[in-house]
Amino acid sequence: MKSTFLQQIIRFIIISIVIAVFIRLINFAGSNFQVEELFDGKSFLINFMYAFIIGISNITFFEIILKKYSWQKDAKTLLWLGIAGSVVLSTLAFFVARLLHIVIILDYSFAEFLEMETVLNYVVAVFIALIVTLAFHAFYFYKALKDTELSTQQNLTETAKAKHEALKNQLDPHFLFNSLNVLSSLIEENQSRAVQFTNALSKIYRYVLDQRQADLVEVSSEIEFAKTYIDLLKMRFEDSITCSINIDHQDLKIVPLSLQLLLENAIKHNKISELKPLHIKIYNENNKFLIVENNLNLKRNIKQSTGIGLDNIKFRYEAVVDRTIEIEKTESHFRVKLPLIKA
Repeated sequence: MKSTFLQQIIRFIIISIVIAVFIRLINFAGSNFQVEELFDGKSFLINFMYAFIIGISNITFFEIILKKYSWQKDAKTLLWLGIAGSVVLSTLAFFVARLLHIVIILDYSFAEFLEMETVLNYVVAVFIALIVTLAFHAFYFYKALKDTELSTQQNLTETAKAKHEALKNQLDPHFLFNSLNVLSSLIEENQSRAVQFTNALSKIYRYVLDQRQADLVEVSSEIEFAKTYIDLLKMRFEDSITCSINIDHQDLKIVPLSLQLLLENAIKHNKISELKPLHIKIYNENNKFLIVENNLNLKRNIKQSTGIGLDNIKFRYEAVVDRTIEIEKTESHFRVKLPLIKA
């Protein structure tokens, strides 16, 4: 705070010098450009004294009130207190400057000084103080407003980032939990397939670890991952699952692991058997959406959802590209449309 106050004093000394020079130039022009008027050092110091005394009193005043009030919380209080206080202080400072000017520099007595003083001597000073103070407050009020907006936006951004990171961090344990459930079933049904599943799972899990922190990945990567993941599912369900993939322009991007979550979602909510197989289609629509569609054969008694699947994809899309997924459900089919993002 001390260094800032000192910097303000130095800055105002420079401003006072500029004001004094400006007044000298006005007097120079008003005297028909007499050189003596321009280089009148005594008059220059007097002009500097007026500017500095009035300025330093206002700086000190604002330093005091800004310790108690802030533009973000007490804008109206600062506005009225600042204007009223600045006008009063500027008037008093002008009085002190005139006192030094007339009594000290011009060598008049104090009584003579008081006789010379009239209200008109202060009208111009008060008017200038009012204009300068209004300009000062308008600038700082606008600056505080922008700072508040920026701070609010930064808080929203940080909140969104934290929420986004939390959503992405759900993917790792979620994927592992579901994969272990599949592995547990395979161990009971077919141990050799369980070994194959474990080997393939290690490769797939590497992809999950590599991509879960990414905001967007190429569709081609997700498709290859989905194919491998479907192969794993077929180790358990065999011919009870079919999947057709028809994708063009795989250089477009989507949210990572979204296909895997949708595949899990389809398996979780539907009964799967040789008599009623699960048919999954993955295709694109006008290069705007990647669509994952499956037929419906819903389970009657399904455990309560963990809230990770569709909500996770939805919120991550909104956080990254401000677009959302579209969900369509009929009596026979369930369809999710993932927005495709240009690279």
